[in-house]
Amino acid sequence: MRNGELKESDLERDEGVTEDEVLEFGGYDDVVLGNSTSDSFSAEGTVLHEVRASCLEFNLDPMNFVGLEMSADGHSFLIDDDKADRLVAGIDWIREHTRAPYVETRVDLSEWLPEQFGTCDTFWLKPVRGKRDIFDLYVSDYKNGIGRPVDAEGNKQLRIYALGAWVFLGKPNIRKIIINIDQPRVGGMKYDEFDFQELLEFGEELKRIWERIESGNVEFVPTIKGCQFCPVRKTDAGCAAYNRWLLLMCGTAFLDPSEPYPKFKDPEQITAAQRYYIVRHAAALKSWLEKLYEASLRAAMAGNPDPGSKAVEGNGGKRYFTNEERAQRIMKHALGNEAFKPRELIGFTELDRLMKPGRKKDGFPRHYALLEKLAARPKGKPKLVSADHPKPALETVSTDDFEDLPEKGSARRVEISTDDFADL
Repeated sequence: MRNGELKESDLERDEGVTEDEVLEFGGYDDVVLGNSTSDSFSAEGTVLHEVRASCLEFNLDPMNFVGLEMSADGHSFLIDDDKADRLVAGIDWIREHTRAPYVETRVDLSEWLPEQFGTCDTFWLKPVRGKRDIFDLYVSDYKNGIGRPVDAEGNKQLRIYALGAWVFLGKPNIRKIIINIDQPRVGGMKYDEFDFQELLEFGEELKRIWERIESGNVEFVPTIKGCQFCPVRKTDAGCAAYNRWLLLMCGTAFLDPSEPYPKFKDPEQITAAQRYYIVRHAAALKSWLEKLYEASLRAAMAGNPDPGSKAVEGNGGKRYFTNEERAQRIMKHALGNEAFKPRELIGFTELDRLMKPGRKKDGFPRHYALLEKLAARPKGKPKLVSADHPKPALETVSTDDFEDLPEKGSARRVEISTDDFADL
């Protein structure tokens, strides 16, 4: 990366969904490794950053934007009460400390990362009471993502921006730095506070890392997070290190090294750690295989099929009427009212839009309160996530829990309901 902006995505992906959530619904490139120009998660974050910046620059309230449709990266979003509410706590906190923050400001990082710059959400200086010309530096960043919690403590992105903000402000005398991450849907307001000397030491470490990169004294170590936005990985040939990593991932787990020749062992005999390592990266493997399939299909369609392959016409999609009005008349003539589905209730999203009371609309508070009492959400199915996931682990079921069950042939009857296991 030369002579360019050090973006948030170059450091860590904070918007959108987690790797574990991707495993649940199978997508990978489109979501976690997705094209930033078509990523609706990222686009919504861009829109709310714009609202936040406007509020701070022009002394507006997020609720002033309710009802406004805004667009980013080809996606449009209606600013509703929920989206506006996400911004309130962070904006209020900033206004408690300053009335004139620097907002969406380009900061120079070249002292530590040559020819690089960044755009910092919000920063400002606050004079230390009783000490002339000594300040505290505040850096605040909004995270719209719901998937992965982003910690403020030790956050490298915000520390880099703090260095840039210090340069932008003319390198004033700083006592301490206060970092704030505002992630309203995952943890809310989060903070980190440390001495200025610690920030300078972090800057020196950045220099050492950059020098190693420039000297070529680095090793390519593919990871899900590290390879998210690598442009080489997205080329037709892909990244050699990344390809090798995925290719060997399963093979090394299933090959039995005790055999005199390569032999795949029984999957039941692989270790628990090996099993989860593969499961955790299943989405990456799936995405990689889909990419290979698409490249092979393109080659066949271009008249240069991979050896042993060819392109054929696939099965058609779902049937549809080329003239829906004519089809409706024909079906109604033949079937009468049976040609139509019964009326259906609107969904919860539309219900909230039309009935939920808010600051900008009266809604139907009595009716909505009654409906809330009737609403329920089924418990989610168990899913695998990383051990450091913020959700608590499910309680395990031990065989000791069933010691009181009668032995086979016993006359005592025990009723076991599936409700007893609803929390599994």
